[in-house]
This record gives sequence, C-alpha cells and structure tokens, in this order.
Amino acid sequence: MGKIGKRWGPNVTYLRNWRKVNEEGVLRGVFYLDFEEVQNWDAELDEMNRGKRGAPFQFPRSLICKQSVWAQLYNYRAVEGITRQVCSFAQIPQYNDYSTIYRRVTTLDEPLPKPKGKKISTSTDGSGMKMNMSGEYFEEKYGDGKKKFIKVTITADPYNKDVLKVEVSLEGEGLSEPEVAEKHMNELIKGGHIIDKCFMDGAGDTHDLFDFCDKNNIEPIIKIRDNAVIDPGGSWKRGREVTKYKKLGYEKWAKEKHYGRRWPGTEGIFSAVKRIFSERVRSRDIENMCKEVKRRFWCYAVLKRYGEEKFGI
Repeated sequence: MGKIGKRWGPNVTYLRNWRKVNEEGVLRGVFYLDFEEVQNWDAELDEMNRGKRGAPFQFPRSLICKQSVWAQLYNYRAVEGITRQVCSFAQIPQYNDYSTIYRRVTTLDEPLPKPKGKKISTSTDGSGMKMNMSGEYFEEKYGDGKKKFIKVTITADPYNKDVLKVEVSLEGEGLSEPEVAEKHMNELIKGGHIIDKCFMDGAGDTHDLFDFCDKNNIEPIIKIRDNAVIDPGGSWKRGREVTKYKKLGYEKWAKEKHYGRRWPGTEGIFSAVKRIFSERVRSRDIENMCKEVKRRFWCYAVLKRYGEEKFGI
C-alpha cells in the first residue's frame, strides 16, 4: 500500500501494491521462455516411461505443459516453430513436431496449483466462451438453430484470486451454478481445506446450498433474490439470511458482508483469462472446445503462481 502527497486534489491512498502488480506481470512473461525444468529432462522421461507399455515418451510432461501455454496464443505449427528455435539455442535437447504437440496437449489434464493454505474462502460464478469463428455450424447445430456458448463455472478464492476449481459444459447442459459450487466446495473439503466463507450472486440462493454451508460451518455470503420469501419447510439458515437481508436492504447488507469481495475472485479472473487468451476457442470438436477452455484457466493459474513465486510471495 502506498500513499501519495497532495497534487491538485485530496490525498489519494492506493490500496493496491503497484510495484508487486507490475513486477508479477513482467515475471509472468518470463515464464514463456524459462526452461529451468529442462535440467530434469532425462529423469522426468525415465519416471514417465517406467512400466509404460508401447512406444516410450520422448518429450517430458514439463515441455508439453509449456507448449500448452504457447498453444493458447499460437497455432500448433507456430508452437513447433518456437520449439525448434528454442532447441537451436541449446535450451532443450530436441523438438517435437506439431502433430505430436497437438496429441499431447489435447490430452493434457494437469491439476490446478494447490491453494497456499488450508483455510480458504470461495466465490463461484459462471461465464460464457465463444465457439470457433469457423465453427458457426457447431453453434447452429448444438444450439437448436440458435447460437450457444460454452459455459464455464469457476470457484476461486476472492482474497488471493487463486482459481480453485473449473467446470466446463455446453450452455444448457451440465450442473447449475449452485450445484457446481457445492460440488467444488465438497471436493476442497475432502482435500483437507477449511472453507470459512462462500460468496455467490443471486443464482446461489437455494435451500440446498444454504443447508450445505450450514452443515460445513461455512458463512454464506449469497445475495438473496428480491422476491425471496421464507419457506417454513426449507433451510432455516436461508430463512435467517432472508430476514436479515430484508431488514438491512441490499446496500447495507452488502457493506456489512463485504459482498463486493466476490468480484475479484470471479469476474476479475474471467476478465483476465479472456483478455490474455481471448474468449473465442480455436478447437472445432465440442469435447476439445471444453478441454481448451479448461486449459486456459489452468494456464492463467500457472502463470499467476509462477509470477508470485518468482516475486517471492
């Protein structure tokens, strides 16, 4: 946090550490050409090929992970060209061709970086990603004559802006947002994490989600619907929150609950991913489209964690 002196108006206090923000952004760029993991090339291949049937792997997973990030910005032939040039600089022992890169990247299923601590907060929200420009046919085919989006629902920590879980499906299919929120929180709890708060917009105003939060001692910071009523046979936790919400009104309730905190945890991440990697996918197959969208959020999480670690956080 920094404070500047008076210039032509009142003193201004910046809540954001701009030195940290700027340096992290620069360090994320370093990631693209950081081949420190190449030192473990042979050891990684030995581990990957131990007990493997069929043709052995010739390129380690760490290289494929690097190429999967490049592939969000360039096509696979361009990724081969980048890899060739890196090889010519003696940064890696050999390069793979674009068809091998495609096969390995499209089957890559790396887990998201783990949260830094056991105690976390969650914020769940959904957004849409557009299909391929040359795949308008798919939008018409799978949308019953209407264009459809690829729906992505993420759960993130709104305080440190870490992506925790990602769910991708075709619009109109898959689980609803509150169902995804419950699923994600359940997986995080089983993974040993303690969730103290759950942020959601009005879509999360369901009895089941409030009951889940009550059962797991999670504070629900969920916007109550304007037409909400207390259901005597529903969640008592929701009934109490409805009463409090109607008594305070939205603005006072939001201020008391710090409801605005959920925005950096979801909308901020959606904005960053779409700005860096675009909101339109390049894949033409529905399954690969969904995988590509999921990889974009993984790539963003990897870049973010890399910048933080290099900065020393």
